[in-house]
Amino acid sequence: MGKIAQILEMLNDGQWHMLEGIQQKMMLNKRQIQQITAFLEEYEFIAVDDTRKEIKLEEAARKFLVQNATS
Repeated sequence: MGKIAQILEMLNDGQWHMLEGIQQKMMLNKRQIQQITAFLEEYEFIAVDDTRKEIKLEEAARKFLVQNATS
């Protein structure tokens, strides 16, 4: 499973997650996590709280992922 898919799976609970925690769990450097989150934000998969340095899966993306997982 790719890094983006793993991150989306982590975020599937709909809760806010600290970027630093995701970065550590995924063993990514700062540049890699920034690139991934920028991509996911650009395509509206995630919401980003820059102040708190947290991300969460957008509800529409979560529903899409759940629907495809059960199909």
